[in-house]
Amino acid sequence: MSQGNPDIRQQVDANRGIAKKLELLIPGLRGYRTKEDLRASDSMLRNQVADKLDHVKDNLQQVRKQVASNNDLTNLTNVGSLIAQIQTLSGEVRHAAQGYSGWAASIQMTDDKLNKLYEYDYAFVSSVWQLDQATAPGALSYDGAAPNSIQSLLNGLSRSVGDIRQKWSQRIEAIQGVALGQ
Repeated sequence: MSQGNPDIRQQVDANRGIAKKLELLIPGLRGYRTKEDLRASDSMLRNQVADKLDHVKDNLQQVRKQVASNNDLTNLTNVGSLIAQIQTLSGEVRHAAQGYSGWAASIQMTDDKLNKLYEYDYAFVSSVWQLDQATAPGALSYDGAAPNSIQSLLNGLSRSVGDIRQKWSQRIEAIQGVALGQ
């Protein structure tokens, strides 16, 4: 991850208890522990992204209240559509399958493959953070005197949500491709 954003994998490693540290010393358990820690890192990252998407949704709901109070049905529909898309994406990210690294897993995931997927997520995560900044109260506001002024911003946000959804889909495809041995 970037210099300003800590790598969650390092945090998970640093917070291992004594039992987990012992597992790393036992040859048969070392790989299992490492994969479980990477899985925990992925889960934490996805929850943070989903939380950020929920924050974007909250920002848009504030704009929707302003639009509704101005009886602007065109923009109300556009904002409502964005909120629905973000809510759906947040749920997909938060509840995506994590996989299983059991003793005799039918699909072997190496540490390198898991780390590559984790690094692949950086573009996805960065896009969500940028969307949050773009919907912040100072960056996105509704002017009831000029209701058309928000339409270009909403169109840009819609494109951003589409881009984020595409990155999420690519992540899923990459995981499935790895899972199929590609």
